[in-house]
Amino acid sequence: MVGKSHFCHGVLMTPRLSIDALRALQSVIDTGSMTRAAQQLNLSQSAVSWKIKRLEEQLGRILIDRQGGMLTATADGEALLLHGRRILQAHDRALAHFSPSSLQGVVRFGATEQMPLAQLAALLTAFTHQHPQVDVQLVIEQSQVLRAALAKGDLDLVLHQQFRDALSTEDVALESERIHWCVPPGWHYQPGERVKLVSYGPDCFYRGLAEERLSAAGIDYRVCVECPSIAGMLVAISAGMGIGLLSQQCLDRRVQVDAGFERSMPLPEVVNALRLGAKRHHPLLQRLQQRIVQALGKTAAS
Repeated sequence: MVGKSHFCHGVLMTPRLSIDALRALQSVIDTGSMTRAAQQLNLSQSAVSWKIKRLEEQLGRILIDRQGGMLTATADGEALLLHGRRILQAHDRALAHFSPSSLQGVVRFGATEQMPLAQLAALLTAFTHQHPQVDVQLVIEQSQVLRAALAKGDLDLVLHQQFRDALSTEDVALESERIHWCVPPGWHYQPGERVKLVSYGPDCFYRGLAEERLSAAGIDYRVCVECPSIAGMLVAISAGMGIGLLSQQCLDRRVQVDAGFERSMPLPEVVNALRLGAKRHHPLLQRLQQRIVQALGKTAAS
C-alpha cells in the first residue's frame, strides 16, 4: 500500500493526522472490536471502519490485524498509537482549558478484573482530562468485596459481576456472558474421581457456584488452588492443578471447556453491572455513570 502525496499550488503538503481517526484507532485497539469502538464513540460501525481505512491509506501501513475474533494492533499500529495517545491527551487538555468543567471531587471507583479494563482505563483517562478537577481512585477487587465496600461507604460506585436473578434494583446491567467449566488440555472426568478445584478465593461467588453444582451432581472435590487473578487461574488450570470456572472473555487456548460438565452441570450467565452508592444523585457520579453505560453497555453481542 503506497501513501498518496498531496500538492497545493505546486507545493508538497505534509499529511495531517485526524484527531477523530486517531481516537477511532485508540478505541478499536482498546476494545478489540469495531462494534464496541463505535458504541464508545457514538458512531456507526461503518464510520469507525472508514476512519481506520482512511488512516491506513494515508500512512500506507496496515494498522489493525483483522485475523481472528479480537482486533489487535500491528507493529505499525502500536507505534502510531504510542504517539496518538499523547496527541489525544494534549488535544483533550487544550479543550478542557478553554471549556472548563464545573465538576469536581474525588470518585472512589471499584471494578472487577473481569471487566474490560483497557477500555475502562481509557474511559477514565478521557473523563479526568475533560474534568481536570475530578480525581478518580480505582480499586480492582472481587465482586463480593466491592459490594461490601460500597455498602459501607468506602466506595462511590462499582462495576461488579452478579447472576441475573440476584441483581439489585440499584444495578444497571451492562452486558452478560457465559461461565464455563474450564479444564486442563486433554483432561476427562473419571466417575468416582475426586476433582481438584481452582478458585479465585473464598470471596469468589464462582467458587460457591462450582461447589454447589459438584455437590448436587454427587462429585467429590477439594479446593487445591486459591488465586485472586485471572492470569493465575489460567496458569493453574493449564498446568493441571485442577479445574475451575471462567467467564467467556477470560478464556484462552491454554485451557479447554469441558463439554461433559457443560451438559451435566449447566451454568448460568453472569451480568456485568454498575451500582452506585449513597451519593448516587451527585452530578459527578451521574455524569460518570452516563459515560460508563454509553461505553460498556450492551456489548455482549459484539
